[in-house]
Amino acid sequence: MFDIVNKNKTAVTVVLGLVSLGLVVGLGLSGYTAMDDESTPYLAKVGGYTITDRHLEEAIGNQAIPDNMKPMVLEQLVRQRLLQDRAVALKLAAPDQLVRNAIMQIPAFQVDGKFNDQRYQEILASQQMSPAIFEEKMRQDIVMRQLMDGFVQTGFVSNAAMQQLNQLMAEKREVATATISAEQYLPQVTVSDAEVKKYFDAHQADYKKPEMVKVEYLLLSQSDLAAAQSVSDAEVEKYFAEHRQELAKEERRASHILIAVDKSAKAADKTAARKQAEEILAQVKANPARFAELAKQKSQDPGSAVNGGDLGFFAKGMMVKPFDEVAFKLNKGEISNLVETDFGFHIIQLNDVKSTSLADVKPSVVEKLKQQKTQSQFPAQIEKFTELVYQQSNSLKPTADALKLAVKQSDWLTRTNAADPLLGNPKMIEAIYSDDVLKAKHNSEALELAPGQWVSARVLEYKPASTQTLLEVTPMITAKLKQEKALALAQADGAKKLAALQAGQVENLAWGQAQAFTRVAVEGVSDANLKAIFKANTSKLPAYVGGAVPGRGYVIYKVIKAIDAPALSAEDQFRMQENLAKMYGQVEMAAFIDAIRKDVKVKYQTKPKAE
Repeated sequence: MFDIVNKNKTAVTVVLGLVSLGLVVGLGLSGYTAMDDESTPYLAKVGGYTITDRHLEEAIGNQAIPDNMKPMVLEQLVRQRLLQDRAVALKLAAPDQLVRNAIMQIPAFQVDGKFNDQRYQEILASQQMSPAIFEEKMRQDIVMRQLMDGFVQTGFVSNAAMQQLNQLMAEKREVATATISAEQYLPQVTVSDAEVKKYFDAHQADYKKPEMVKVEYLLLSQSDLAAAQSVSDAEVEKYFAEHRQELAKEERRASHILIAVDKSAKAADKTAARKQAEEILAQVKANPARFAELAKQKSQDPGSAVNGGDLGFFAKGMMVKPFDEVAFKLNKGEISNLVETDFGFHIIQLNDVKSTSLADVKPSVVEKLKQQKTQSQFPAQIEKFTELVYQQSNSLKPTADALKLAVKQSDWLTRTNAADPLLGNPKMIEAIYSDDVLKAKHNSEALELAPGQWVSARVLEYKPASTQTLLEVTPMITAKLKQEKALALAQADGAKKLAALQAGQVENLAWGQAQAFTRVAVEGVSDANLKAIFKANTSKLPAYVGGAVPGRGYVIYKVIKAIDAPALSAEDQFRMQENLAKMYGQVEMAAFIDAIRKDVKVKYQTKPKAE
């Protein structure tokens, strides 16, 4: 029963990402909201469920990703919603025990290689997620993995296809390279004042300075407020006493031997399994010291058998009910009689019992109390912050003094460039460039730019958009035009030298050391040139190919030798077949999702907002 994690490693990894990375979260039904009001903004609607900016922000979490990646995250959320709908339609399910077993194997929840309930609770609390929500997300991800594995793990690839791909990917060309650089032609070119002015007149828009501002601003942060809270030992002790049942949970460490038999098995099979288990039980009772040895030899739970049946510490309710009830009645060192569950027959040995002490949970209790104090204080802080920046609109200092905040100052900002992500937030930019803030020099309204972060800004200096003068930009334009002329000379000379080499003439070129190229992308070599290298006639070597390199000059490749692909070993063939099968399976998975789209309406309303 405990080998389920080995079959669902991907699912466990994905769900663990919810906790440790904060990336692509909120995948379950609870992460979406049914919405019939078309006037309410949303990013996408999948059937009867909507995905909003909030869901996208939850999916991204604390990760800093470029704006152009946000549509990719949105599309992933849409696909996962489609798969969940189909999983529900197919009535796929993940039993409670399967979910619990998977959770217990997640390294982030383990201490010394064993599941630790306290650590589990602390990590979930730090992500503001309850065990029930986390377990439901885990369940949904395992269900989706059941649906996806049928595609991803079943692709078939023929030997002929593998041999062909091996030839394409592994054959090589030994190549020497010569570069005709534009820099060597710079001394030959000149640029006149008239050419500079002509270029400037035609490209004045390229030399405009955007409008810029310098601002001062205040940040009211819930996390900063929490960090500043003080919690006394008396408060910690009181909280522990009031929540002892919740915090000081008893944990038990047990080992087991499992003789597996499905709950729907025939009576004869169950009888045979019981008889086998009874024989092992007799051996264990006769010599309890052999428990671990017999577990390694006889237990049919591969996840624990290798450890002598050791299941580590677990809290009440983590195991299936019959197993759980017996394990929490045993005395330390005691061995149970046979325990029947849906997985088969178990023999349980209780190894240890421990309870959580105040010292064990004190850090998490302190953090909990800080958060509680902050949650009770922060709404009043927000209200005061909002009122003061509005009422004392000509300065941020009164607000800073009243709330003990530091007034910060920015460097020059444009509408598209801000060193501080908070000031680059679209809502903040809109506020800064409003007439009331920009022209009247008032404080901006208090804006919530992220959960628990409120900001108000005030403009200190402003520079309107302007066009640079010809005098200012002459050095830049001169350098640009010289580079363009030198580049044209280099490319023309390179093409001429290549033609001469292909005609059998000798050219005095500085060839670099020969390298072995494959069809896989080679750094610094364009796709077109790489294709030309492998198309070169290898019946008469050396062969020469080349081409212009934008911004650099011209490159010539001397193909010296053609190297055939080595024969595939049995191990390489197996690995390639496995990888190709997965690739083909993923293609089939994409086709499956496209097919679901025909049944489940997907509507995109607005683009993901930039942060």
